[in-house]
Amino acid sequence: MNAIRNSNAIACAAIVALCQAGVAFWSAPRSCEGGLELYAATGVAAIVVMASLPFVAGRGESIAGGVGWSLSFVLLGVGGWIGGLFVADVRLLCRLF
Repeated sequence: MNAIRNSNAIACAAIVALCQAGVAFWSAPRSCEGGLELYAATGVAAIVVMASLPFVAGRGESIAGGVGWSLSFVLLGVGGWIGGLFVADVRLLCRLF
């Protein structure tokens, strides 16, 4: 039973990361018209979801195990968030004046 919950947590984290990458590619052409704000908001939401996944899905056997998996999922989310920012070519600076 624990193996099923473990694979579900990893699968959910992968789905959240893929959705985060999809939002990056969607918001890249619209980054100066509110796309960057949308990308930032969905990134924060994705990181919060990834941080709570081990506790909701029962990934860790103990609290320390859950915190460890939570930190690893958060690092995955932050890496995907920053990676999507550069891979999708989201503009950070639209106008100087």
